[in-house]
Amino acid sequence: MTMDCGTLRMDDPAEGLKAAMRHYAAGVTVVTTGAGAERRGVTATAFTSVTMDPTTILVCINREGGTNAMMRAAGRFCVNVLAEGQEAACMTFAGQGGLRGAEQFSPFEWRPCHGAGLALQGALASIACVVSSQVEMGTHTIFFGTVEEVLLTPSARPLLHYDRALRSVAV
Repeated sequence: MTMDCGTLRMDDPAEGLKAAMRHYAAGVTVVTTGAGAERRGVTATAFTSVTMDPTTILVCINREGGTNAMMRAAGRFCVNVLAEGQEAACMTFAGQGGLRGAEQFSPFEWRPCHGAGLALQGALASIACVVSSQVEMGTHTIFFGTVEEVLLTPSARPLLHYDRALRSVAV
């Protein structure tokens, strides 16, 4: 149903939320965990800061994927906030391109990130965390992480996800 000023009312909450989230511009991250052949990563937009004392972030990871199980086992993770030009990393860790598991890391340059996974070279930010808490919610686990290290590339520009597409923004 159309309301005033072109506003649409969505009667199905699930469809309405999907439509609303398509119109929410979000930064894109690749969350990494583990080490060596036992490492995993996944593209995620469900990431945010929680509190500055203690320094805590959260990321939501689907329970069906290998990254969730690896994060539980490792107890550490690194959130890599992607920069413009890192679309290939986004797509690879979203499962496109045929690479799986530790193979996904090979096309890209990485650096150690305080034992919490790997930091993607050139990422806008890489945030290394130790898992401090977990909450199960539907199909996902919400991992809370206490921040141990932050690596920044301040000259990089952000990569955004908006309306089902990757976009960049002038800053």
